[in-house]
Amino acid sequence: MTLTIAAILIYAFKGIYINTKLWSSGWKWTAWIAFWGVIATSFFTWLWSRYNWMYLHDNYPAFQDFLNGTMITLVITCVVMVAFNLIDDIAHFVRWIAAKTGPAEIEIEGPKISRWRFISQIGLGAGALTLGSFFWGITKGKLNFSVVRKTLSFPNLPAAFDGAKIVQISDAHLGSFTDQHQEVKDAIQTINDLNPDYIFFTGDLVNSTEQEADPWVPIFKNLCAKKGMYAILGNHDYGYYGDMDDDRQARVRVGVIDRLSQIGFKVLLNEHTILREGEDKIGLIGVENWGKSHWFPKAGDLAKAKEGLEDMPFNILLSHDPTHWEEYVIGKEDSIDLTLSGHTHGAQMGLNIPGVLYISPARLMFKRWAGLYQEGKNRLYINRGFGYLIFPGRVGMSPEISLLELKKA
Repeated sequence: MTLTIAAILIYAFKGIYINTKLWSSGWKWTAWIAFWGVIATSFFTWLWSRYNWMYLHDNYPAFQDFLNGTMITLVITCVVMVAFNLIDDIAHFVRWIAAKTGPAEIEIEGPKISRWRFISQIGLGAGALTLGSFFWGITKGKLNFSVVRKTLSFPNLPAAFDGAKIVQISDAHLGSFTDQHQEVKDAIQTINDLNPDYIFFTGDLVNSTEQEADPWVPIFKNLCAKKGMYAILGNHDYGYYGDMDDDRQARVRVGVIDRLSQIGFKVLLNEHTILREGEDKIGLIGVENWGKSHWFPKAGDLAKAKEGLEDMPFNILLSHDPTHWEEYVIGKEDSIDLTLSGHTHGAQMGLNIPGVLYISPARLMFKRWAGLYQEGKNRLYINRGFGYLIFPGRVGMSPEISLLELKKA
């Protein structure tokens, strides 16, 4: 990976070179030195940080975020520039082949060459736009909480639950936040202003250790739902990331459960509870983390969690990783009407033009990565996440507060 990143950064210089080589010597060298100074400093500092990850994580988390954000921003900006450089080089190669194989009298002259330089200029503009977008995502976008409203209709929903309002939040990753206390308080107030009947948290309270949640528990304790708050664990809630032995990992899991309980959530660990409205009731099932990837703990046990719900008219499943729904629910569990998941973050970046275009690199990793999906009787909703991880920003994928209103069809 390191060599690939280095190659991308080096190849991106081609666009800078083409568009500055005719400048005066002073300005040209200033641009080249500035480019390589930023690239070299960022690249080698990032390499150093990879070998000192735990030290930075424990002592200088804000600096670690800055390094990650800078490197990811530079790499993606350079990838955009490289894409245009490739178009330029492929076009030149095709012209070269045509010149070698075509009639000798055919010549490619000045005006056409300027068009290829124009491609490189477009690449520089696209790179600048990408750089600006990522700067906004790091400084503002990661705290630009948005409420996504969905109305979900089911023919078998008990009548007393018609109009029930569920707020889903997921992937808080509290270890990533630093001093954004007011912004998080405002997000909690936004949730309460929605006046939800239930609040469901679908995993990843922390990044690595339970202590990451401690500064934020007093703020999250202000969450309020009229009829109950329930939570499950995500892959980051097991102490799975970092140099920890089995005993320490077990303490992380217990500690996360304790913090969730302090906030006011009832934590469902491969078990279910019954939500009641008068004489009507629905099942709420919560499983521990299960992900298709071998990198994640597979503690989820759906069969155990739903024991005793055979006659329940309607069931909601909380499962952190959407691949669990794909492997264990689709076409196998008609009794599970709605599954709520998180985990993907929507890759924290993408292009979102409502009603026109909605794409993200998350598509490369997940078949289902954000929003609502349905296969037969089974429905899945994937929340894009409340917090952020690794890349300390969000570009085109705002942190999400989901408001799901249940309706009887």
